[in-house]
Amino acid sequence: MDLRSLTEEYPYRTELHAHSNPVSSCGKLPADEVARIYLDYGCDTLVLTNHLTEHHIVKRSADELVEYYLSDYHKAKKAAEGTGLSVALGVEIRFTGTVNDYLVYGVDENDIERMIPFVLTDIQTFYREFKNDRNIILHAHPFRDRMEPTPIGYVDGVETFNMHPGHNSRIAFATRLAREHDLTVSGGSDFHEKDRHATCLLRTKTKLRDSFDIAEALKSRDVLFDVSGHIVIPYLY
Repeated sequence: MDLRSLTEEYPYRTELHAHSNPVSSCGKLPADEVARIYLDYGCDTLVLTNHLTEHHIVKRSADELVEYYLSDYHKAKKAAEGTGLSVALGVEIRFTGTVNDYLVYGVDENDIERMIPFVLTDIQTFYREFKNDRNIILHAHPFRDRMEPTPIGYVDGVETFNMHPGHNSRIAFATRLAREHDLTVSGGSDFHEKDRHATCLLRTKTKLRDSFDIAEALKSRDVLFDVSGHIVIPYLY
């Protein structure tokens, strides 16, 4: 199958990993501007995966944190209203006592309140108690400096193609880990700042409209990665 046929069969492009300010303090741009950037690029779906960490918890009550955390998501959705861009909710959660990050898809706004107490636990507790048939939990960029391996059985997969330009995510090692343990994989730009967008997009046959569509697409494994126009087939069929 040639490149043109592949891109025609998988025409819909989704950003799986993006951050906005102020909810992610590492993000450089407000959520509405992030949405406009991806709309102008021609993406079909943008997933905001802002950080949820102990740093957030110590500053706010649970109710305040839920409202604060979702505020950027709501801003991005409002900016995309009436356009061809869908905005979906994702979460990048970090547990106390570790620098590991985990991407969670297949969630809605009610899940944010449920997730908050788990920040003070660990990935094993979170996976046992939060995992369900509708979501998917992935170890983000698992081979960056200071990251620790997650015990097999406590994630559904790993983010292999993380294209953040400021980190060495050791893509080959992440890909090998996924192959050795038959894990689901994802890829994303890990967008934080201007001109760093859409460096790795997910390509699918159908448009992904919400977080649950994202989870189902990843679990189906019927996806491609679009790395700045270069097509990657992540599974051997």
